[in-house]
This record gives sequence, structure tokens and C-alpha cells, in this order.
Amino acid sequence: MSYVALYRAYRPQTFDEVAGQKPIIQTLRNAIRLNKVAHAYLFAGPRGTGKTTMAKIMAKALNCEDGPNDNFDKSSPICLGISKGTISDVIEIDAASNNGVDEIRELRDNVKYLPSLCKYKVYIIDEVHMLSQGAFNALLKTLEEPPAHVVFILATTEPHKVPATILSRCQRFDFQAIAEQDIVSRLKKVVTEEKIDIDDEALELVATLCDGGMRDALSLLDEAISYAAGKVSEKDILAVSGNVSDSTILELMVNVLNNQGAEALDNLGKILDEGKEISKVISDFMTFLRNVLLFKINKISSSKKIYKSPEFISFANTISSYKVYNFLSLLNDTLNDIKYTNQKRAFLEMCILKMSDKDNVDYQSLFRKVERLENTVEQLKNMKVTNNNDFSFSDESFDIPAYENRNTLVDTFDYSNCITSKELNEVLNNGNKQLRNDVTLKLENLKIDFPILESAKVVCVSEKAVIFTLPTEGTCNRAMKDPLYKDILDKLNKDYQFEQIYFVNSSIWNEISNEWVNKFKSGETKPEISEYKIKIFKHVAKEVKIEVKDPIDEFFDN
Repeated sequence: MSYVALYRAYRPQTFDEVAGQKPIIQTLRNAIRLNKVAHAYLFAGPRGTGKTTMAKIMAKALNCEDGPNDNFDKSSPICLGISKGTISDVIEIDAASNNGVDEIRELRDNVKYLPSLCKYKVYIIDEVHMLSQGAFNALLKTLEEPPAHVVFILATTEPHKVPATILSRCQRFDFQAIAEQDIVSRLKKVVTEEKIDIDDEALELVATLCDGGMRDALSLLDEAISYAAGKVSEKDILAVSGNVSDSTILELMVNVLNNQGAEALDNLGKILDEGKEISKVISDFMTFLRNVLLFKINKISSSKKIYKSPEFISFANTISSYKVYNFLSLLNDTLNDIKYTNQKRAFLEMCILKMSDKDNVDYQSLFRKVERLENTVEQLKNMKVTNNNDFSFSDESFDIPAYENRNTLVDTFDYSNCITSKELNEVLNNGNKQLRNDVTLKLENLKIDFPILESAKVVCVSEKAVIFTLPTEGTCNRAMKDPLYKDILDKLNKDYQFEQIYFVNSSIWNEISNEWVNKFKSGETKPEISEYKIKIFKHVAKEVKIEVKDPIDEFFDN
């Protein structure tokens, strides 16, 4: 007898044998027990998660000798016949290769005939999203009102491609990726039955690499067994899957962290010379760094030895979270870039050199620190003065009140080159809600390229201008200068045609917007707001010099 692949030999035959999908199993079993079986089901979810298997189990439960019964005898002739595909009343159709109108018309004509052996005719249509529009239309009426002896079970990996008219006629069940512990538990039963000698770490690695698909896990295990021809180790799993070991990645990342670019490239060369797929190598690097972040917050659940080794613990404690975010961003950019080039290796090598470069500044960390410093300076400016030499804060929360006699102070600041209330008023009066929503989505990408926008919010957008808020005046003034201002505007204008961007600190914007809203609610169609003193300079060309007397700006300029 020819060899049967593990995923076929160990396909679940009853509800109790299915790994994961507990809510779906419970719902279907209850429907059978309560005699509330629907006429049409849609099983949707990732590949290898049990959709077709569950459909066949459902067919057995409906058609077993004492059925419908969720605790059927899988060794009965009808159940064995359904498993082998020899029962003519359970029809499995591959919609990928039978997707035309003619095939569905034939199905529709045959539906009216009574089953020959079973209680129900069960039609299992796999990859149903592959049907043509005409085929879907031909199926509609039959799917909505089939004969009492027919049950349809549709399976798909892409439910969004199934027309709404079909979805509305089915009970939908969304299959989830199977949890790693459930996959490991199932694999242990298989290797015990097959008397295979395999490390626990190798089984855990198989469960990690299969992305929640039991079929993929069993196929990978089957391949590794043939490769090892003896005891199966973690190294064998990596060899057949094309993935990189965590210890190899750790060695390379230590080189990167120590700014050893040449050594890092040597280690990368050894990995790629083994024939590893570059996109998979990058994904492994990103998974490793993700695990570093989880380790740093004590959330990593894996029992792998690598995460308990002194080398890994030292690396995780040395590298900052912000640097990990920076590395992940560079790797993600590289993963996107290699889709459009034949020089994939060169792009990955450049990425590793960037990560190894000691001048590769962690801008996210820098700007967060500067933002905290700016907030402190703003609070100190508003400190309560009791006499010339005595300064006191309102409470420990650092919520500091304004000057007691603020209105009597002489304001010597020159506002002639600053943003005016009138300019902001014009944007408010011509605001476009849809545009604001679009730019808000765009902002997430802008934050990746411009860390200064990490705390930015889109508050108003017209056809000509965008208003962003930032926490402090100093941050706003830096954003209004070239080349930063020009780069942000150019990035935005790849999709729009804005003439101006305004950066305004959150506190002054709250006052302006509240006044505008109140006047609008009172009946003014084009409200005119008061004149506000805004200490944020307008955008000027790079060659024009403007002195901004702000301690944070002076710090950066020097």
C-alpha cells in the first residue's frame, strides 16, 4: 500500500478529534441535538484550520445510522464511506475548477432528487469564492430555499469575495488560526502513534512556523521526518522550512548592537549562502525582535532555551525598546522595498549596515525626550510668582497655575511674523470633514517618516490648508521651518494639493476651536473668532533667517 501523508492519515473523523475551534464545534453540536440544523452554512477562515474537515464531520453527524447525532460511530459503514468519498449523497465540489454556470445548473437540477442511502444530501463546495458571478446567480434561489433533504456547506479562505446575497442566506462560522498549544498537543499524539523520536523544541518550532494551520504543521513534520531519517531535531525543522535559528539571529543582532557592520554582514552572508529566502529571513528577524520586546515586558510565553540563555538576556537588557522599534521599522521598509527589485540581497545588506551604523539616531527616543523637556519649560513659564525670590508650585501633580497678575504684564513679543487667528479662521470656515478623515489616515504614515509628528493630531482641513496640533510652541516652530515643513508638505501633496500647513499648540487651539464652535451653534454660518496671540512663526523659505527666542530652538540650533 502506498504511503499516506500525515495530514491525511490523521484527519479528524469526529468533533472530539478536532483541534481548536471550540465555539464552532459547540454551536454545531447543539444545533444537531436541538434539531435546529440550518439549510446552508459558510465556513470561512485561513487554510488548514479545519473547514472541509468540519464539513465532512457534519455530514457524518447528519447521516449516521442513528442520526442526526453529534456522538456518532465513526466506524459505521456510512461514516467510513463519507471519509473515503464513496457515498454519493455527500457531494464535494471544488469551485476552483468547477466555477462555471453549467456546473451549478447541473447541481441545481440534481438537488431535487432524494438521497439514495443517507437521510440528507450534503453539498460541500470548497473555495466557493472562486465561482463566477453567473454561477453565484444560478445558485441563489436553490441556496435560499433548498429541498428539506439538502444541506449546503460552503467553505472559503476569502469570504470578502463572496457576494452579500450569498452570505445573507448562510449561517456563517469564522474559523480561527489554531493556537500553538493545541497544535503541539495534536502533534504529540501523532508522533506517539507513529513512534517518531522528536525533540519537544522541534514540535514547538513546527507549531510556531505553521501560522495556525494544522495541515501545514503536519506537512512540515512529515517533511522533517523524511529529511532526518532518525531523531528529528530543531535543526532539521529549520533545514526543511528555510527559516533561521534564533541563536544565529542573536549573534547577528549582537554585531548590529555593537556597531560591528562588517561582522554582521559576514553572518548575514552565511545565512543567505545556505539558500534562505530573503523575505523569510527578514520576517524571522522581525519575529526575533518582537520576542525581544515581549521579553522586556515579561510577556514571552515560549519555553525555548534561547530565551533563557545569558546571551539573550544580556542582549534584551542592553538594547532599548526605541532602538528595537527603529530596527523593526527599517526591516519593514526593506521587506516592502524588495518587492520591486531584483537586488534583494543588496537591500537587506544596506538595511543591516544602517542598523549597525552608530550615527543611526533613534529619533523616536530623542523627540520624546525633547517633548518632555518642552512640557517642563512651558510649565515653568506659567509658574506662580509670590515674590522675587520665592517660587512655588500648586501641587505635586505639576498642574501649575498662570501668573497671578498675568494681564498686567507687558508683552514685548513681536507677533508680526506669526500665524494669525484670521488664517486659522479661514480654514475653520472652509473645513471639509471627509478631507480631515483622509489626512488623519495619512498621518499614521507621516509619523513613520517624521518622528516630530508622533503626538500630532489633524484638527481641521480645507481644500487649501491643513491644521495640525502639537503639544508645545517650540515643537510647532520647528515643524514650521524648512526643510522639515517642505518635506511634510511634499509628502502630503503626493495625494493632495494643499498650499499651506499650520502647526498650532494644543492649548491655544482648544480656545480657538471652542469659540468657533460656540458661535457656529448660536447661528453664525461663518463665525469670526477673536484675535489670539499665537507665538508660532509662519513658514518662510530656508534662506530667510528669523530669530525665534525659544530655549528649545536655541538648544537645537546650537
